[in-house]
Order: sequence, then structure tokens, then C-alpha cells
Amino acid sequence: MDGPIRQIRDFASHLLAKEVSHHPLSPPPAYTPNRQPLDLLAITARQLEQQREAQPRPVLIDNSPVTTLLSGSAIDDAASDMAEEESSPIFLRINTSIKVASNNNVLCLDATPTDNAKQIAEAVVKAMRDYSAGNAGLPMIDEEGRPRPVKIDVDAGVTVEGANNFLGSKHVFQQFLEVQRNAQDRGQRRRREESEEEADETAGPSKRSRSTD
Repeated sequence: MDGPIRQIRDFASHLLAKEVSHHPLSPPPAYTPNRQPLDLLAITARQLEQQREAQPRPVLIDNSPVTTLLSGSAIDDAASDMAEEESSPIFLRINTSIKVASNNNVLCLDATPTDNAKQIAEAVVKAMRDYSAGNAGLPMIDEEGRPRPVKIDVDAGVTVEGANNFLGSKHVFQQFLEVQRNAQDRGQRRRREESEEEADETAGPSKRSRSTD
């Protein structure tokens, strides 16, 4: 038994010595970076994604009727109206219109109807902001947290039906009153002069007879 084993060992030693003589052992390098372990799952997922992108994408065809496609705007409007109804909108209607239906009226306006409507709308918006839910006032969102739309309709028109009606600003109104006052003064002065002339004509013969005596 020892003979064959010894022969095998000698043969292995001879081969090792021969290999070392041809390829001498070199010292290990000063720094060998650690190799990162391969992530098989990430590599497999990346390959599948690349294969999926390389495949042609299917073409989607809309089989809906033409009438439905043409009436898309109407559907959007109906959907928006339904959304507003579901979100409980805030609707305010303010009527500050002026209507004159008789004659000989004088009406002083501080502002034009357009300015009046603008001031009212700004005042309403400011009041809603000041008294919002943050200030323990009007809630601007519904139960689901959606904002509540606000609609403000202001009617500030002026309608005049009649004759000899005056509508204007304060400055024009003052000028109108001054013209009316001057006209009244001239009328009173004219009537006074006419009455004095009539009195002189009535007393004329008696005055002439006294002068002859």
C-alpha cells in the first residue's frame, strides 16, 4: 500500500514543482476592491422591461359613435353642471336696478350703474373672504373637501318710462337745481313787474286828473 501512495505523492510534488518553476507565485496586490454581489432580480426585471419596450405597441381604436364624439362639449358642460350641483354652489342674486314709471321726476345718482354693480360685487367677495370658514363664517368647501363654486348675479340696470324725468350725478343735480332756481326767480320777477304795470295803468286816469287840478 505504501508503495503506490508514495509514487502518487512524488508525481504530484513533481508536477507542482514544475508548475511553480514555469509560473512563479506573485504576491497579492496591495488593494483588491470588493466585488458587489449580483442582483439577479434587478437584472431579470431590466431585461424584461427592455424586451417589452422593443415590442410594437398596440393601436387603440375608439368604437364610439360619431354623434358621441361630436357632442363632447355638450357632455362636458353637462358634467360640469352636475359637478357644480353635487358640490353645493353658492349663488347670490343682487338687484339694485332703478325703474322710473312716471313723469317729472328728479333722481340723483352717486355712481353709474356699471360702477355700482362693480362696487357691490367687490363688497360681496370681500365679505365672503372675511367671513369664510377660517374666520368661523361661511364654509367655502363641501363635506368632501371640494371647493364650492360662487356665482354672483348683479342687476344694476336703469329703466325710465315717462316724460320730463331727470337722472344724473350729484354735480349735474346741483347744476339742475341752480337752473331751476334761476328760472323761478326770473318768473317771479316777471310776474311782479307785470303786476306793477297793471297797477300803474289802473291808477293812471286818477293821477292825471289830480295833476290838472
